[in-house]
Amino acid sequence: MTNDPTQAPPRTELSQDSKIFLGNRLFSEKTCITCHAIDSKHKAPSVVEIMQVYKAHDADIVAFLKGHAKPIVDTTTSQVAIMQDNIDGFLKKITDEELDAIATYMMHVDELSKKQ
Repeated sequence: MTNDPTQAPPRTELSQDSKIFLGNRLFSEKTCITCHAIDSKHKAPSVVEIMQVYKAHDADIVAFLKGHAKPIVDTTTSQVAIMQDNIDGFLKKITDEELDAIATYMMHVDELSKKQ
């Protein structure tokens, strides 16, 4: 490691609370909230419903969001097509850290909604 003062030090991993905060913000900014309400069906399954299925199957939501896994939530063909367009489009531009934050937020959204 060099002592170059112009280089930023490596960033430490975000805490779980920071990931949840960032994931919540990204979920809105990246327009996920347009189709996925937190705990009720809107245009597509709710986040709580999605995560219940993923938790029950011990599945990886990040793999799905990266396009590396097929959808496992019962939904319509048109909803799957819309989500696939999102995966092939803007989700390819999201960093692994951002996807991890979105997944962490989604994983804990049911607990967060109970606190409100």
